[in-house]
Amino acid sequence: MTSSVLPAGANAAALAQAFLARIPLHRMGEPDDIARATLFLLAPASSYVTGVTLVVDGGYLLS
Repeated sequence: MTSSVLPAGANAAALAQAFLARIPLHRMGEPDDIARATLFLLAPASSYVTGVTLVVDGGYLLS
């Protein structure tokens, strides 16, 4: 899913490290991260949640 964001080539490792450095959790998101957020929204625990934008990005937008 990140192939369009992180180009291949000689600098790929350096670019990947620079990208990860901007994520406070210091790791790429996994499909399970999205699945857990989705399950929360489907669960009774979120029954009072309405009209929310749930950002699942490891804190990327905070940096």
